[in-house]
Amino acid sequence: MSTTEHTLTLRMVVAPASNDEGSLNFSELVAFLNNQDHLTIHMDHCSDYAEAIDALESGRAQIGWLGPYAYRGIEEKGVVEAFAIGVPEGRNSPNYRSVFIAHANSQINRLADIKNKRLAVSDIHSTSGYAVPRRELGDIGIHLENAHEFSSLITAHNHDEAIRLVICDEVDVAAVSSINLDDSIARGVLEAQNIKVIHTSPDIPGAPLVFSTTLPKETKKWIKTTILNAHKSIKVGGYGGQLKKYVDPLESRIQFLESYLYPQWGWRTYANTILLIGLAWYCFIDLEIEVIGLFSDMSSYFMDVVGRMLPPDFSNPRDLALSMLETIEIAFLGTLLAIVLSTPIGILSARNVAPNKIIYILARTITVFFRAVPEFIMAMILVIAVGFGAIPGVLALGFHTMGFLAKFYAEDIEHVKSGPIEALQSTGASPLQVLAFAVIPQIIPSFVGNNLYILDRNIRMATMLGIVGAGGIGYELQSSFRMFHYPRVSAIVLVIFVTILGIDLLSSAIRKRVQ
Repeated sequence: MSTTEHTLTLRMVVAPASNDEGSLNFSELVAFLNNQDHLTIHMDHCSDYAEAIDALESGRAQIGWLGPYAYRGIEEKGVVEAFAIGVPEGRNSPNYRSVFIAHANSQINRLADIKNKRLAVSDIHSTSGYAVPRRELGDIGIHLENAHEFSSLITAHNHDEAIRLVICDEVDVAAVSSINLDDSIARGVLEAQNIKVIHTSPDIPGAPLVFSTTLPKETKKWIKTTILNAHKSIKVGGYGGQLKKYVDPLESRIQFLESYLYPQWGWRTYANTILLIGLAWYCFIDLEIEVIGLFSDMSSYFMDVVGRMLPPDFSNPRDLALSMLETIEIAFLGTLLAIVLSTPIGILSARNVAPNKIIYILARTITVFFRAVPEFIMAMILVIAVGFGAIPGVLALGFHTMGFLAKFYAEDIEHVKSGPIEALQSTGASPLQVLAFAVIPQIIPSFVGNNLYILDRNIRMATMLGIVGAGGIGYELQSSFRMFHYPRVSAIVLVIFVTILGIDLLSSAIRKRVQ
């Protein structure tokens, strides 16, 4: 800011997150800004998030501190933009988490135990006190919007108040910010042994300082630069008490992403990568594959084959269309057979709904057996058993892909949310009722998606089964190869490609409707 400018007076609003001034202390930072030339900032602590949001939206305030959820709501309106996010002392990133805490001697040990208990949350605009807890509870079938699912649902003024409610046994569980929890323990307000954390959310991006988009560009640049460098001149404070420094929101977003990516890249990942490369190298040596020679020879042979296949021979389009239709019919009936067979076996091979362990193991064994026997082997056996034509193709595809679909169904069922299941079981519902009303509705989208994928796969495999006499366009393909009629081969390949492309587009449209 130039010294020729007139004094600029701004108002800063701070959303409530703590009762303690030291835990939400922007005073030194504001004083530092006020000591600079031609800038005066008046700071107000708001009674709730709505007051802070309204002040920024109406223009009565030009700077503010908001939680990530509240900021996202107001940022979409183009009223404010984030310019700095505080990194707490002793930490490397501004990320924090929502934690559900209970008294140490409580019988509550997991999120599902919260149902019909006393729960404390924060303002509906609070990220870690309401938005994230609502999502975490919703994932297990508990709805924060429905107060009837709790014996009492209390809205605390802030996180410190929610922590106090747990300590004083006025609620059973409270959803609070990890920053407030750590700060309460550090200040001695809370003894760590007196509470237990029953659930911790994934990382939440840090809460930002924002300023109005209507401020002059030079003013915004000066405020941002000054605050990002303030730690070099003073001990900066903010949410969480004394901070290490403030960082640019872009840097904060990178650190937020890294919090998810870095745990995946430990020594095990590097060791497994090296092992994989070593195994691949061994296979090349054992199979006597010369990579350079392979590609040099392949390029010349490939061009020769392509030259023989052009132009495609579409002289008998009706025969091609009928053969392709027969292939689609074989694939469709094979997929339908697989669905019929795999549905009961998939249910019985899901650990969480199987009647007993013996049936579970038997069902799993069946799925493994049919996955292990390739379609070609099944088709050759069936061609000998029932003769040439479409029937061996249908049966081979149906039996083989039944093993895959049953496995897909079982895994989907094992990963359904347990909340609806427990809710129905608590009402005395029978196993069939639980399956019909709590399990199947959750797996319908993946059920449709898996079936469409298998249909797509079966059309391609039905083409290949025709080579061993199981009908369809594969027989035409094999005949053309044997007669060295390569233009006909290219025409068949194009027909297969167009068919698969059309089915893929149709499958995508169906998936969108069921999701």
